[in-house]
Amino acid sequence: MCNRHKSAIEIKMGLDCGGRMGQIILVGINIIFMLMGLGLFVPGIALQTNFDFVTNEIKPVLDEIKVTGVGLGSVIQNLGIGFIILGLFVFLVATLGLLGACCKSKCILTIYAIIVLLLLLAQVTVVILWFTMQNTLNSTVKEELSTVLRNTYNEDSLNGTSQQSNGWNFLFLTLKCCGVNAVTAQTAGDFANTPNWSDKMPGQLIPTSCCKETTAATYTASTDCTNNVANGTFYEQGCYDAMIAKFDTSRYSSILLGTGITVLIIEVIAIIAAICICRGVEDD
Repeated sequence: MCNRHKSAIEIKMGLDCGGRMGQIILVGINIIFMLMGLGLFVPGIALQTNFDFVTNEIKPVLDEIKVTGVGLGSVIQNLGIGFIILGLFVFLVATLGLLGACCKSKCILTIYAIIVLLLLLAQVTVVILWFTMQNTLNSTVKEELSTVLRNTYNEDSLNGTSQQSNGWNFLFLTLKCCGVNAVTAQTAGDFANTPNWSDKMPGQLIPTSCCKETTAATYTASTDCTNNVANGTFYEQGCYDAMIAKFDTSRYSSILLGTGITVLIIEVIAIIAAICICRGVEDD
């Protein structure tokens, strides 16, 4: 009888110890999550600044390309805001976890564990989709952008009757690019396959907006650039690559990967810690 009673006490003490350890871990994890949530405000603000090229003139062009039914221009324009909202959500979830750990509330901790589990599954899904569909997505967006250029570009002006053409010209000037794909000397690049453009501007290979000497105020360029596409007179980079460069993924890819893996591990520990506290509360 004594041995049985002693075993029950030891088990009870073990559960209490596990619950207290879980509480300490969960408090520490959620303080980190709160800081990470606030930290997401930084890339959110940075992205908003980096994507300021999506002006009212350029947005209609990018909105011709749909991403899950939403215009690409709107997606890019609101990406920074998305990071800020995500940061606020992470902060609120962390506050919920902190409250549940400190108050030892089984109800709050259960809700917290479910939310974190759903976040974990969503993150894993996004990562898998990103690695499996990245190349397909890039080629699809690039091809759609080329199609939009071929079908809509027909005027070499910033204040013409075609809103789409105006948008393209503003895009070329703003990002210092020409067409969707890179342009080489003495060729028309993407504009060779743009019938509406070539029919209206005979003899002119590339638009005035592709020339380095052109400004929005004057909007003029020499025929050396527009008609001859002479070396050093035009923007060689394609606009697709110029937009991708705005994301600057090469600089932050390792940091984002490391942070993502760390967050996944922390989320698993947070779920385990919440379960430990719940068990301790249940046995009290």
